[in-house]
Amino acid sequence: MSEIKKSTEGSELKEDLSNYNADTYKKPSVTVDLLICTILNDELNLLLIKRKYPPFKDHWALPGGFVDIDREETLEQTANRELEEETGLKGIFVSQLKSYGDPRRDPRLRVITVAYYALVPYGKIPYGKIRAQDDAKEVAWFSLERLVHPHFSEEKKPLAFDHKIIITDLLKHLRDKMSVSPIAFELVPEKFTWPNLQKVYEIVLGKKLVAPNFRQLIKARYKIVEESSQKKGKTGRPARFLTYCGTKKVF
Repeated sequence: MSEIKKSTEGSELKEDLSNYNADTYKKPSVTVDLLICTILNDELNLLLIKRKYPPFKDHWALPGGFVDIDREETLEQTANRELEEETGLKGIFVSQLKSYGDPRRDPRLRVITVAYYALVPYGKIPYGKIRAQDDAKEVAWFSLERLVHPHFSEEKKPLAFDHKIIITDLLKHLRDKMSVSPIAFELVPEKFTWPNLQKVYEIVLGKKLVAPNFRQLIKARYKIVEESSQKKGKTGRPARFLTYCGTKKVF
């Protein structure tokens, strides 16, 4: 039995692990997969890469990579690093979705993946910096609704690994989350209009909303600052620009 020694710093305990054999159990590999979402052409879109090498060569897949143990990164730090390497984006909303550990999900070896999703306003995406990395042939945006459709096929190839399951889980998660959290504000600019925000809700939820009821609900839940009317261009009706300032209460 390991000897337990009391640390001089508070109540923290340190253990003598000199007798521990790190090779007792086989070690799986760990990856981080990224689901990068934005609103494009009035649809919720997801960024995918086309794989250059086996397994699943020429199949579309989520961007991501193996956790580099030598970097001593947390999983979230790995997700943010991969996000920056893939898209050039920094300081973007990133949240953990779920872990996936089916023994057969990767034909090479036992790989456990942790999926993170990023919500990005369309105007923040530096399209010139989004390009295929060394292990990918190309990158492209896909309608998330299309990806989860039972008959989705791109060049008669299904999505790589278990990525269709992950993407399906994401859509359900976003729809559930949007009803109880302010994640929709991650998909609009810092200053937005009521129609902008309602459109995001309608696209993600997949249904039309009644404007007066929608605004009343949002005002009850969130702190919204409305600016003085400003005209949209040289013509058209004035639009009141809004800013999200936090949540009024916990749901």
